[in-house]
Amino acid sequence: MKTILVKPSIKPLNRKQTIKKKTEPSVFNVTESEKNKLPDPEVVCDAENDVDWKGKQVDNDNIQVLWSDFRDNTTMHGLKNANLKQRHRLRCCIWAAALISMGCFLIYITYEQVSNYFKYPTIINTHVQTETSVKFPAVTLCSASPLKKESLPDILDLEYFFLSQSVIGWMYPPLNLSKSEYSRYHLPLNASWVKDTANQNEDLFLFCKFDGKDRDCESSMKPIVTQVGVCYTFNSRKYVSKKGHIMTSRTGSTSGLLLYLIVNQSNYVFNDVMAAGVKVIIHDQNDEPDVIDKGFFVSPGFSTFASIYKTEYRYLPSPFKMNGDQFCVDTKSLDYKNPLHYYDVYSKTACRMECKQNHVIRLCGCRSPNDKGNETICSLVKLTECYKVESERFDQNGTAQGQCLCPTECEYDEYQAQLSTGSFPAKNYQAVLNQMGIKNIRETYLELAIYFESLGVLKVEQKPEYSFEDIIGLLGGQMGLFLGASLLTLTELIEVILLSSLVVGKKMYHRIVKRP
Repeated sequence: MKTILVKPSIKPLNRKQTIKKKTEPSVFNVTESEKNKLPDPEVVCDAENDVDWKGKQVDNDNIQVLWSDFRDNTTMHGLKNANLKQRHRLRCCIWAAALISMGCFLIYITYEQVSNYFKYPTIINTHVQTETSVKFPAVTLCSASPLKKESLPDILDLEYFFLSQSVIGWMYPPLNLSKSEYSRYHLPLNASWVKDTANQNEDLFLFCKFDGKDRDCESSMKPIVTQVGVCYTFNSRKYVSKKGHIMTSRTGSTSGLLLYLIVNQSNYVFNDVMAAGVKVIIHDQNDEPDVIDKGFFVSPGFSTFASIYKTEYRYLPSPFKMNGDQFCVDTKSLDYKNPLHYYDVYSKTACRMECKQNHVIRLCGCRSPNDKGNETICSLVKLTECYKVESERFDQNGTAQGQCLCPTECEYDEYQAQLSTGSFPAKNYQAVLNQMGIKNIRETYLELAIYFESLGVLKVEQKPEYSFEDIIGLLGGQMGLFLGASLLTLTELIEVILLSSLVVGKKMYHRIVKRP
């Protein structure tokens, strides 16, 4: 029988897949020394499509492979359907258009949200919080006649001069101050003018009481120089700095401040106020009392009850805006420096008062005896013909007031009052007091009670509309809505971009090295 040997036909492998060996002895049939003599396998590959990670050659198809792998395996919805190699090209185009549209929407909404975040929008949160005890405010009281008639210096026709400058002065012809006998009207007033002509403590206060306990009026009521002259403040900043805040934990008219005041109209001097009584300003210790534009008036013959409640304002410092385009000033900041020269503590009221004072002094060349500073004090003529006129113009000139850079404090407290009045005293008390020798009670005395109606504090707080966590949540929600993506999907995208950049970088490096 003849044996026929058939030589199998061996089809050569593709060059990319072929592994050739120069010699092919079996490793298992040779000694160790012969093993060492065996040649290493020769790896034959297509140089055009390989990547030498030492930087010698770079595969042109690697970027395409990376992005194809990203497209097929990413967690982003719909991206794998936008494949040009699939059978239905129309389906691919529809998915690609949908992805591009959703991506554009996502970019637009992301831009809007991020832009809005960096505009630092805010919301106002208002709520009432009941406290166990509340800080009692400062109470400033000013007589309707800051000057005391019997204390005025002996100057010719001085009372008539004040009458001609009063609210009804238009009814009386002014003095001819050019005459020599009126020469004292042209001399600067003394620095002691305010103290010498002011009402004293005993001229204004008859009896003082707080929280049902008697108080010494002289030690409790501290004099303060205001725009109109000497006034008196209960629970002032100086008092608080020495003895601490006066706190109250009770409500009602018997738990607050009770005052019996004297209104001695026989000692009144003509001025811009025709009424008789006392101006009352309730304010925070860190705020200056604005006795001209704020407060309420109490008159003799009446018992006035002022029930007050406290409002705390807390605004955010820059870059957040307080109101419109205005920023508040963070006076509680460690690096804050008070820009005011005449007031120890910054407040918007103090800033405007100092700005007004500087404006009028610059125009008149002198200051009022009620002003702080070292400038020359005006004469009576200068006070009436220049200082008073320019002060009124400033109050009516919005442009001049706008030049005062006086931002509001980020944190401040205000006190509002609700008033109720009754006749004082009742007839039965009046008869008893008359028997005690106290006459003209309804023309001379008044009762004033200031107390908290409740211990609830209205808190007005400004808060950011978006926090950083909110913006991250919003962006994550938009990514999920439009692309079904998440932050991990974004990480995948960043990864493939970095790898593609690495491939391109190696390719450029390879070209530079090979360049002759």
